[in-house]
Amino acid sequence: MTEPLPSFVRNLGKTLDEMLEVSGVLRQDIENLVAAYRNDWSSQPLRRMFVRAYWSMIEGEVFCTKQFTLRACQLGDNSLSAEEHVFLSESRVIVDEEGAASLKHAHIDTLSNLKQTLKVAASKFDLDWAPNFSTQGWEKLALSLELRHRITHPKVAAELVVSESELDIHKDAFAWFLEAFNEFQSSLLRRYDAGSR
Repeated sequence: MTEPLPSFVRNLGKTLDEMLEVSGVLRQDIENLVAAYRNDWSSQPLRRMFVRAYWSMIEGEVFCTKQFTLRACQLGDNSLSAEEHVFLSESRVIVDEEGAASLKHAHIDTLSNLKQTLKVAASKFDLDWAPNFSTQGWEKLALSLELRHRITHPKVAAELVVSESELDIHKDAFAWFLEAFNEFQSSLLRRYDAGSR
């Protein structure tokens, strides 16, 4: 007869399952877009959908990685500083003048969020990998984010046009992200496999 898993293992497993499910759905969205328009990228609606879908994937992957790291630290023996806890949980406790406490969302800009998430997760999981933010890929990611903001919050119709060169920058940016994130995940798996033996 097998013993039931401890609750902390089930809780971490649920967080990991959610992370993998979110990642799978968002990656499938992108694969479907690429398959539908494989040979013709001239469509402006496609270009805008492609940029938005990739940024949805990045933001989803980052949030899930933060949640997984937070849960692993809470359930394991890896302590978090107050700043790390606020960062990973995306919330802080605010006490008003009457002494009533409430949770408030702790906002951080998108690129800093991505950078800090990879750094904190690599550190907390004691990985043999560190993200490299001094590449052209990272610079192109910043340009792609500007493009995403422009087409998501346009002020004039011309801001909705995604040029060929912007599309190329966007593709390069996300190649960098996918490579970095895949390296992070591979390093995590290597660490886990080595630690389980």
